[in-house]
Amino acid sequence: MATRTMERRRRRRRAVVAIGITASLVTGVGYGTWRFIEEREYLLEERCEVTVGEEILELTPEQARNAALLSAAAVDRGLPPEAAVHAVGISLQEEDLMLREPTEEGGSPALFARGAPSWSDSPDAQRSAVTVEGFYSALEASWEEAQEAEEAADEEDEDAESDEAAEDEEQPQHWDPQLPLDEAALALDRPYNPQFYPQHAARARAFARPLTGQQPVDMTCHLSQLDVSGPDPQGVASALVEQLSSALEIPYTEEPEDDEESDDDAEPEPILDGVIETRGSGADAEVEVSVPAADGAYDYQWMVAHWAVAVARDYGIQTVDARTYRWDRDSARWSRNGAEQDTGSTTVVLGFSRES
Repeated sequence: MATRTMERRRRRRRAVVAIGITASLVTGVGYGTWRFIEEREYLLEERCEVTVGEEILELTPEQARNAALLSAAAVDRGLPPEAAVHAVGISLQEEDLMLREPTEEGGSPALFARGAPSWSDSPDAQRSAVTVEGFYSALEASWEEAQEAEEAADEEDEDAESDEAAEDEEQPQHWDPQLPLDEAALALDRPYNPQFYPQHAARARAFARPLTGQQPVDMTCHLSQLDVSGPDPQGVASALVEQLSSALEIPYTEEPEDDEESDDDAEPEPILDGVIETRGSGADAEVEVSVPAADGAYDYQWMVAHWAVAVARDYGIQTVDARTYRWDRDSARWSRNGAEQDTGSTTVVLGFSRES
């Protein structure tokens, strides 16, 4: 017959066992949760996307960064937004919107295929521009020629103008913003058959629109937090100067006069005060970009905001604030940032902390 002492010992043993089982379950759940989070990050397919109607169009983060580069170049040159659409679509066809090996054309990034149009029988076919700078220089030259030709045509007899239009009807001679993608490729003497380019038109337009400031809170990127580039606010500032100095109206120091003593290698330097302000360091850093007011063709605030999302993977950006919205790397969403109302601010603030 069990004594009270023995019964108390049994109860203690049962309590100890129960506590041990509970602790094991808690530990298991915690470990399982940690494993779920880790595996979810490892299994995350990094991507950038834009929703058009019921369709989600995607690019890889590298492609989105290059689409941002092409869009910024169009904005910085003051070209119509359609120039960026055509550039992104043509690069998608020719190089899958990925950087190719450096070329003899200089330091400009190469995002296009080299060579003369293989579809053309013309002996005058020129080697197609490969770099971003070369592509847009050719596009600008063609557009200027179109405008000059249009002005000249206005001065000619209407009958003569009609005859010339009939002769040129089958093949556009110059680039124009209203051209569909295949005709734009034809006008710019791109090396692939023009009929291949239109398959990329939807994706090109979907991404070029937010990246040129035509659409607010429209593009997002799903990025892993497991291998984040270190906070690089200075890299962001340098990239903005390199890609958008004209669009952001960044002033430069004056070149020294011929009779002034100076270093022969001295070059004008950008003056960032009041345009690009970098505060703090490391994860606590912020970059505030003051942009010009929207001018009808471009909304520079949303252009810079979407540009920052597209390059977030390269520079460790965690948050992007524009007006009353914030893009957050963890949620991969644009949501209200807590501002009670839109004050008309023309700044974009980039953060590097997950706690910001």
